[in-house]
Amino acid sequence: MKGLKPLSLCLVQMGDKGLEMVKSHPNVLPKEVLNEVTLKCMPMGAKPGEFSTSNVGDLYYSSYIFKIPRVDQRDNIAAIIAIYNNMKYNMEGIQKVFSFIIKELDTKSLLKADIIEEILPNLYNGFGSGHIKIKISSIATISVDFEDKEEEVVDVTNGLEDDLWR
Repeated sequence: MKGLKPLSLCLVQMGDKGLEMVKSHPNVLPKEVLNEVTLKCMPMGAKPGEFSTSNVGDLYYSSYIFKIPRVDQRDNIAAIIAIYNNMKYNMEGIQKVFSFIIKELDTKSLLKADIIEEILPNLYNGFGSGHIKIKISSIATISVDFEDKEEEVVDVTNGLEDDLWR
C-alpha cells in the first residue's frame, strides 16, 4: 500500500502537567515541531478510538487516540502519531493499522506505554517495507501485511491463551 512511510512515529500520553511526548522514532524532527504536535494531536474532548488529522507548518500528521488501562488508577489517554512531509499519504491505511495494533495489544493485555514505546521502531520499519511483524513476547506476535490493491491485516498470535495457562 502506497503512502504509509512516515517521517516519524510518536507516542504521546497524558502526564502530570498535560500531554507529553513519550517517544519519537526516528528522532529527526525539531523539538519545537514535536512540542506543537504533542499539543495538537489530541483535540479537546477527543475520545479513545477517534482519529485526528492536522498539520504543523508544512508537516501533516494523523493520530489515533486510545486509552491505556492502569491498575488502581483511572485509565490514561494516549495517541500514536504518524508524521508526514506532505498530504499525499494514506490516512485510511494508517488508521486501520493503528487501530488494529492497539486493539490487538489491548486484547492480549499488553497495551502499555512502555510496550508501544518499544515497538515504535519495528512499526516504523514495517511502514517502509509493507509488512509489520512485531514480536512482543515469546507468545505474542502481531503481523500486518499491506498490498497495493487491498489491505490485509492478520493476527499471528499462536495459541496465546493456551500458553498463558500452562
